[in-house]
Amino acid sequence: MGFQGWTDAAFDVLVDLEGDPSPPQLETHRDDLERSVRGPLQELCDELNEKDEFGTFWLSGLSDRAAAWQSQRATWWIARRIRITFTFDLDGLTLGGGSASPAGDQVELFRAMVDAEASGAELAGHVERLLRDGFELTGPSRLRVPGQYSPDHPRADLLRLRSVYAEKPIDTNDIGLITKALRPLVELTTWYTDYVAPAGWEKP
Repeated sequence: MGFQGWTDAAFDVLVDLEGDPSPPQLETHRDDLERSVRGPLQELCDELNEKDEFGTFWLSGLSDRAAAWQSQRATWWIARRIRITFTFDLDGLTLGGGSASPAGDQVELFRAMVDAEASGAELAGHVERLLRDGFELTGPSRLRVPGQYSPDHPRADLLRLRSVYAEKPIDTNDIGLITKALRPLVELTTWYTDYVAPAGWEKP
């Protein structure tokens, strides 16, 4: 039947998992979580993984930590610390992608590529499309441009960032619309693999 989205039962399970339940308490919800929450997310992964357009989305595992049960993730690991992730929790489905927690060497190279005219202008175009498509950039921004760059730099707003990671809520079960929402994130992560973090890295 394929991906049909989530029913109210998924939110009922997540409400029951709120707070700080113990591992034995978590286990009492395993079957309901697998059926109502993780099942639809796996169906979404399966449909996307059948397409030639994307890489492989992997559903995160469960541990004895409550947070691993309260929020479910499916991630396409593209390169070192570069990913696209679906998150499902009590807020619904969220799509995000880019570089969420860059390594120090990646931050330095990222800013050098933002400074360079061709690669920097390309990234600015991707960010503009993301914002136009309803994404928001997450993560901290410095008050000032790093000292080695001019404060009047045409991409000063990007230079103040350590990386670019963008998110937006997904309020549709239409796989075609979800696929469309993914594409600007693919452009962003391709920029990263072109200039900052070569692809070919295996998921952790």
